Amino acid sequence: MTERHPAFLAMGQHPMFAALSSDQRQRLLHAGRVEQLEAEQVLYSRGDASSRFFLVLEGQINLSLHSREGVEKIIDIQGPGQVFAEAVAFMARPVYQMTATAATAARVLGIPNQDYVEILLGNPGACREVLQHLSSRLHVRIREIEGITLESATSRVARLLDGRMPPGATSRARIRLAETRQELASYLAMKPETLSRALRVLADDGAVAVQGRTIDVVSRARLRSHFDDAENPRPDS
Repeated sequence: MTERHPAFLAMGQHPMFAALSSDQRQRLLHAGRVEQLEAEQVLYSRGDASSRFFLVLEGQINLSLHSREGVEKIIDIQGPGQVFAEAVAFMARPVYQMTATAATAARVLGIPNQDYVEILLGNPGACREVLQHLSSRLHVRIREIEGITLESATSRVARLLDGRMPPGATSRARIRLAETRQELASYLAMKPETLSRALRVLADDGAVAVQGRTIDVVSRARLRSHFDDAENPRPDS
């Protein structure tokens, strides 16, 4: 019955596990542990020794850094089907680089680093898939840094909403945000009031309609018209 386990099915959809055999995924599932987290519960803190990485089954996990003054900066937001802390598994002395906190009630599968690395050592095809995945994550992170440093607030918000549109959506779509305005603003490296202004600009232009955490993309073309040219950024909204 392992093949019908939700975690087993989710593993098969992610590049970290897709190239593994069914037996290998079963081994990881049996070696791992599913954890139920309450909203605002800390899964691990920056600097903790790492023995596992995680697959999100339900809910949302925020990965963040904190200043000496205690100000939180959300670096990444992970939802169902996504994996986090995987790169740490390959460190000589694995230590978590960020703090992971459940933004909502969540379920995660913790996968032992040692078991996973041992499987990869005997599976060159899976190694290639993992390298491609980690390289892709690196390029995404570079693009995000580029956006934060070069793009206006409105462009950043427009890109995020465009990226949240369901696969196959061409013009219109409904997006339900799991994040609060404050969490989303932190992730986009702006103040909540700046985020609100950017959403208002998009709404006034007819690109979106905003109702709380529900955002209807009315025109994807209009939404994308707010993307900045990376070589000629517009002033911030």
